[in-house]
Amino acid sequence: MSTHPSRFFRGLAVAALSATTCLSGVAFAKGKPSSLTPPAGTLAATAGTLAETNRTLAATAGTLAETNRTLAELGARITRLEAELARRPLDISSYGLPDEVELCGRKIRIDDPDVRERLERELYLILGDREQVVLWTKRARRVFPVIEREAAAQKTCDDVKYLAVIESGLRAGVTSHANAHGFWQFMAPTARDYDLSVTEAYDERADLERSTKAGVKYLADLNRSLGDWSLAMAAYNTGPGRLRTAMSTQGQSDYWRLDLIDEADRYVPRVIAAKLVMSAPEAYGFNLRVEDGWEPEPVETLTMSLAAGRSVSLLDAARQIGIDYRTLRRLNPTLGSSALPSGRSFELVVPRGRSTAAQALTGRNTAAQATAGRNTEAQATADGGSDARSRQSESARRGKDVPAKHLVVKSGDTLFEIATRHGVRVADLRKWNGMNNREALKAGQRLVVRR
Repeated sequence: MSTHPSRFFRGLAVAALSATTCLSGVAFAKGKPSSLTPPAGTLAATAGTLAETNRTLAATAGTLAETNRTLAELGARITRLEAELARRPLDISSYGLPDEVELCGRKIRIDDPDVRERLERELYLILGDREQVVLWTKRARRVFPVIEREAAAQKTCDDVKYLAVIESGLRAGVTSHANAHGFWQFMAPTARDYDLSVTEAYDERADLERSTKAGVKYLADLNRSLGDWSLAMAAYNTGPGRLRTAMSTQGQSDYWRLDLIDEADRYVPRVIAAKLVMSAPEAYGFNLRVEDGWEPEPVETLTMSLAAGRSVSLLDAARQIGIDYRTLRRLNPTLGSSALPSGRSFELVVPRGRSTAAQALTGRNTAAQATAGRNTEAQATADGGSDARSRQSESARRGKDVPAKHLVVKSGDTLFEIATRHGVRVADLRKWNGMNNREALKAGQRLVVRR
């Protein structure tokens, strides 16, 4: 068993003093001086040396204790640094495609060198812009649940949410160089075909729920028409007419074998790459999940209606509601001008608890409309003011003045495909044939088409 040095020397000193005392006592007891009795100065020097030794040992023990504490702190710091390094993203070349890749339940042939190269290119480009991926993920907490609910309601693939990521970065106010706008980057004619209101004062392409309903339906129609989700997404990007022309000219119905313009050629691989990263962020060095993103704000949505000719500026509206102008604009990206729309119904989003003040903007009690919410708006005119009247007049002219053509629906036909083939709008096809928005085509059904 080891003995602490200070205790050893202290014991040695006590033994020496005891022995000296005993010898001295014997000598004096006999009345004779003993030759073993050390001089008094020697004993004092020895005691001083022992005391100094004890002080040195105590100081050494303190130094050792401090060193141990320092080493413990260094060990803890090293552990933290190792954990931090483990969390840090590796060089992007360290990442790659998983063993299996799917889009809407269909496996992608990543064993094909060309397919693999196209997918890896988009994957590495996305990983090279990590800040953008973080922003996508932050926004996704507010947007993805809406898309997933709508895809489930329409019984279709919810991988379409990654298409919205590529289209707009999940932002409402994005407008492309071609004037496509909103979460799903609809062009105005297609948006109107899918019952979205598009006017200067009010643009539902920036309404998350309404544009998502339209976007999911449009993609589902494309998939039904083309029979493949990769083709459907490519058609969403490049246009169904251009895609069909390429398919016909090249005699090819496999998206991965088509030679398309660069944007369309890269589009589906980019959607898949976004899916890979956002569905498994930890596999690509991200410590952020969709559920860690920005929380949805507590708001209320009211269906409003201002009399035609009545003007309420957005600044005045914000003051009356009791919120700042920025908040009103931020919560209502559908509002396109400096005043609230008039002569039509529209939806207004306000912070929770401000609905009563907002209802007063109409000059009458709109509580019933407020509780009806989006269901009331669904029955409202698709566009307001003169634009709505001009559209109604156009539909009337088409219905009354244009000769009718009759066709028989074949198995697999969709309204979208028929409308595209004949250069008309889906909404007009429904109107001419007395069909509501939920009514599906049946093989053998006769349709009226006017051009």
